[in-house]
Amino acid sequence: MVCVAFLMFVGSFQLNQHLDSYMLYAPGVSLIFIPAGFKLLVILVGRLPALVGLFIASIYASTGLWTDMQTASLYFFAAASVFSYAIAAYGVMNLLGIHPDLYNLRYWHIVVLSLAASVLNGIVHNVAYLMEGVSAIEAQWSNSAAMALGDFLGCFIVVSLFHTATLLLSKTPQD
Repeated sequence: MVCVAFLMFVGSFQLNQHLDSYMLYAPGVSLIFIPAGFKLLVILVGRLPALVGLFIASIYASTGLWTDMQTASLYFFAAASVFSYAIAAYGVMNLLGIHPDLYNLRYWHIVVLSLAASVLNGIVHNVAYLMEGVSAIEAQWSNSAAMALGDFLGCFIVVSLFHTATLLLSKTPQD
């Protein structure tokens, strides 16, 4: 699961960089961020091993994006990103009574999970950017809102597609 999480995040990150010429709002803030969806998906499915893979993948992806940052800053950004998603996902799962095996996951749960994870990540991540001098205080709320929107759209797209695929596969007749 560590490797799967790593590969899914890095692969989707590379794909998303091709969209950045159309969707980049500010450095590190995309208006549609597909890796956010893969991050939420692998956290829901893979738990702790997924968190490890995502943390490593976030550091790896950050080295190409933030070439002038110190290593400690990259670790800080990765921790902010991964753990804000994990905290939001586990909090929503507890609050809504979503079973750890996800057998009772409903479409509206995906909306709530995507919204909670993206808003928390947008705020936490941009506070980390502010603390590291990547963004100015004047841009804090607009960057947080843009990141939350991009993450929400990425989460909603990826997790909805996964949920739909699992529903379709579970309804196909077995031979």
